[in-house]
Amino acid sequence: MSLPLTAARLAAVYECLRSFPPLSRLGLPQAEHIEFRVSRSAKEHGHYQRGKPPRNDEHRLSISSRSVGQFASLAWVMAHEMIHLSQGIRGTETAGTQHNAEFHRIAKRVCRRFGFDLNAFV
Repeated sequence: MSLPLTAARLAAVYECLRSFPPLSRLGLPQAEHIEFRVSRSAKEHGHYQRGKPPRNDEHRLSISSRSVGQFASLAWVMAHEMIHLSQGIRGTETAGTQHNAEFHRIAKRVCRRFGFDLNAFV
């Protein structure tokens, strides 16, 4: 049975993860400032999108109900997208690359804390 995802459930998982280090140290906004969406993408487990100027303070996190069917998967996909969110807010992404050195550094700490498989995470 697939995990029934809703925007409210995504927000709840986000807030739970946001309360634990190292994610709690990233200065992430509260869930009420994020738009959560359930997608049906077969290509992506999750996706972070930042609004375009002048709306660059808007943030959207999408999780695919077709790709994520278990709570453990939901937790690691959400944590992954939360790192992208953090980098989007701080402007530390690297053009032309999906996961830069900073992403990998944070990902190692997140995976160690939560017991996620780093090879699957990045």
